[in-house]
Amino acid sequence: MRILAVLAVSFMTLLSFMPVPAQAGGDGSIEEQIQELKKQIERLEQQSQQMNMKMYEATDTKAWYNKIKVKTKKGTGLTFQTADKNYKMRMRLRGQFLANYINPDGEDDEGLGFRVRRLRVTWDGNAFAPWMKYKVQYDFGRTGELKDMKFSFAKNKMFIPTVGQYKVPFNREVLNSSSALQVVGRSVITDYFEYDRDIGVGVYGLLGGGMVRYDFGVFQGEGTNTKNDKGDTGMLWAGRVQAAVIGGKAKKVKENFAKKPTLMVGAAVAGIDVEDGSDANIGIPSGERALENGTVTSFTADVNYRDPRFNLTGEYIGRWVNPDDAGVGTAYDSGFRVQGGLFVVPKKVELASRYAMVMFDTDAGVLGGNDLDNVWTFTQGLNYYLGGSHKWKVQVDYTFQREEDLAGAESDENMIRAQVQAYF
Repeated sequence: MRILAVLAVSFMTLLSFMPVPAQAGGDGSIEEQIQELKKQIERLEQQSQQMNMKMYEATDTKAWYNKIKVKTKKGTGLTFQTADKNYKMRMRLRGQFLANYINPDGEDDEGLGFRVRRLRVTWDGNAFAPWMKYKVQYDFGRTGELKDMKFSFAKNKMFIPTVGQYKVPFNREVLNSSSALQVVGRSVITDYFEYDRDIGVGVYGLLGGGMVRYDFGVFQGEGTNTKNDKGDTGMLWAGRVQAAVIGGKAKKVKENFAKKPTLMVGAAVAGIDVEDGSDANIGIPSGERALENGTVTSFTADVNYRDPRFNLTGEYIGRWVNPDDAGVGTAYDSGFRVQGGLFVVPKKVELASRYAMVMFDTDAGVLGGNDLDNVWTFTQGLNYYLGGSHKWKVQVDYTFQREEDLAGAESDENMIRAQVQAYF
């Protein structure tokens, strides 16, 4: 096309030097021919440009960046995915800013404090194939800490092997993400009975079209980011089953928000052979029993009801602590929580309440004996969900806590907390 255009231009230039003969009745005929040639040249140039553009577009579609899709969706982060879906990475950011006021009984007023409670970045997706899943979560708050790093092989949704560092499948409150709590913090039973994240291997699956989920895992038993090359720690094992009895799916644990009435029940067991101290993640996180050698066996059961306006959760945890020491009996400790919420304005404003209690075995013949105090707390909260979900929210709550020892002595604590969360 460009050659034709050059020839046409050359021809027009030659014409400009040629004499124009006079023709009767045809004045201006040569000028008209020249104008027509100019129009043809312009059309040829336009066709040439269009062909060049099509050639460029055909070449550009083969570029690597055209094989990657980038998308965003409210509350679900930024996602990069290849056209064949074999590679996918979603990035999310979550920050929590906390203000709290604590007034302990019989002590100096601790006053008002502020802190960045959590600042987490999460990367998840798949690599090599759509069913080879991964998740990495890092908390930049405080001194910085790796929270999750796990790989799951979801070729068959009924049997999904998993390896890495992640949450032990045990009690409901811990499995519920800290981004989706109904009040500012978890209850007192978590302080005394939780199995949090650990390093290990496991398997989970969805049965009955997602109505039932099971989890089982074997873990190092020393908590997060702990190196153990010698293998001298008793292994932690845990298993959990949860089922959606009415509505919904059993894939995730949720406290509130539902489009229709949903009833879910769950139960779990966990155990560990404790060796050389109780300073690790062995089901006695606060160390009251100071177990050096022995076994800890825990179980939990929970039920949760949700509908668009109301929700209610009940959870119970029991624990047997059995020392190897001769003459020391097995201690049984337990705790429970009852928690519920009412949406004053649907999906926007919620009133939430919680009562939780921890009861220790205070028999003098068991480990720890009468050195332990029973604890109970009551919390009243108010939540404002800016985006109609847990992604953007403001929470305020008040907590009263009381500890009671065998002699009947009491110590009280009052706490007011306010927290802002942004999750995108």
